[in-house]
Amino acid sequence: MVTGKPRLLLVEDDDSLRLVLGKELGRMGFQVVQHATGNGVVALVDQHAPDLVVLDLKLPGTPGLDVLVQLHGHDPDLPVIVCTGHGSVAMAVQAMQRGAFDFLQKPVLLDTLEATITRALAHGELRRENHRLRRAAAHAASGALVVAAPSAAARRLDQQIARIAGSAQSVLIHGESGTGKELVARRLHQSSDRHQQPFVVVHCGAIPKQLVESELFGHVKGAFTGAEHKRPGLFEAADGGTLFLDEVGELPLEVQPALLRAVQFGEIRPVGSDSPRQVSVRLIAATHRDLRQKVADQTFREDLFYRLAVLELQVPPLRERSEDIAPLAHSFLARESQRGGRVLAFDDGALQRLQQHAWPGNVRELENAIVRLGVLADGPVISARDVDEHVFGGRRPTSGPAGLPTLELGELEQLAIQQALVQCGGNKTKAAAMLGIALKTLYNKLHTQDEPPA
Repeated sequence: MVTGKPRLLLVEDDDSLRLVLGKELGRMGFQVVQHATGNGVVALVDQHAPDLVVLDLKLPGTPGLDVLVQLHGHDPDLPVIVCTGHGSVAMAVQAMQRGAFDFLQKPVLLDTLEATITRALAHGELRRENHRLRRAAAHAASGALVVAAPSAAARRLDQQIARIAGSAQSVLIHGESGTGKELVARRLHQSSDRHQQPFVVVHCGAIPKQLVESELFGHVKGAFTGAEHKRPGLFEAADGGTLFLDEVGELPLEVQPALLRAVQFGEIRPVGSDSPRQVSVRLIAATHRDLRQKVADQTFREDLFYRLAVLELQVPPLRERSEDIAPLAHSFLARESQRGGRVLAFDDGALQRLQQHAWPGNVRELENAIVRLGVLADGPVISARDVDEHVFGGRRPTSGPAGLPTLELGELEQLAIQQALVQCGGNKTKAAAMLGIALKTLYNKLHTQDEPPA
C-alpha cells in the first residue's frame, strides 16, 4: 500500500532535463530519486523501493530497453514509463512488449506526464493489492464453529472479548493447546472496526527458523539463495487488518527485535532491502507457554512481551468448564450430520462418557473425537459403547481429580505422556506441544521410562 508521497526513480542522462523534471515532479507531490546512467538501476530499486520508474531509453552504460527487461524481471509489478526523444512506433512496441506501462515521446507536456504517472501508480497499487489479498487469503483462519457455551468461564471470556475487540491495542491470548485461542482471535477481529480487512494467521512454530524473517517481512529478489522473485511478507498481507501470531513463544530470539519495531512503530524492512515500509496492523498473539518465565530465562525479549501483552486474555481449559462439553459435542455432531448426510444423535450414556473425560487436548481433542464418532458409529444414535470403542479404544475415559487412577506423580506423568502419544498418533513433537513441555524433555522422560529398575 502506497502511503505518504509516492517515490519515483527518474533515470535520465541529460543533466539539465533531469534536474528540471526532478524539480517539477517534486512540485507535483512526488519524492524523486535521480539517476543518470543505465548501470545500477535495479540496485537503486532495491535501495529506495520506488513506486514507479520514469526511464529514458538512450542511456550511457546499459541500454534503456535492457534496463526495462531487468526491471520487469526483478519486479513485474513495478510500473515503468518509458520517456525518450528517440522514439518510433517500432521502439514503442518493443518497450510495451518488454513490460513498460506506457511510452511517452519527448518533449512531453508536464500535464500529460503527471496524468500518466497517476494512472501507472493506480495500476501498480491495484496489482500489489491483488497479490496482498491473495497472500492474506492463503493464510486466513479457517471458519471455526462458534458455540454458545453456558459455563461461567465461557461467559466471562465472551464479555472480555466484547470489551476489548474495539481497541487498537495488541492482545496476548494465553491457554493450553486446543482451547480455541485462534477462534478467540478471529472473534476479536470480526468484532473490530477492521473486520472487513484481512485476518492473517502465522503459525510461528511451523516456519523454519531461517525463513521466519522472510515470511513475516518479505524479501527482495536475490536476498538469499532461492529468492528468485520479490515477495511481500505476511505483515504486508495483513495491512489494514489483523495479524494473528499463533504460538508466538516459538519465535527465534534473533527475529524478535524486528518484530518489536513492527509492533512499536508499524515499520517493517523486507530481507535484503534498505528501505523500511509502513504498515497498519493490529497484532494478536497466542501462546500455551509461560512467556513471563521465558522472559526470566532470557529466551523471549521483555520489551517485546510488554508490547504484545498490552491486553491479555486467558482461555480456560475444557476440564475447568465441563458444562460446556455437551453443547460443544452437540454442535460438532450437527456439523458431522450435515457433512455425512445423515441424522446423528447422542444417548444419555454417550454424553455421560464424554463428560467424564478430562480432555487434555481440550476442544480440539473433543472435536476430533466427534468427527471419529460421526464416521465410525453404526447407528443414528451414538451410545456409551460407541464412545468407549471409537474414542477411548476400549478404555474407560480418564476423569478429573476425583477419579484419578493413582496419586503417584510419576505414574500420572507417564499416563499423560502415553495418552498424548496415542492422541497424536505417535508424533512426539505434537505430543510435547500438547503436554506443554520441550521435545528434548519428552525424549528424556521416555528414556527414563525405559530404563530397568536399579
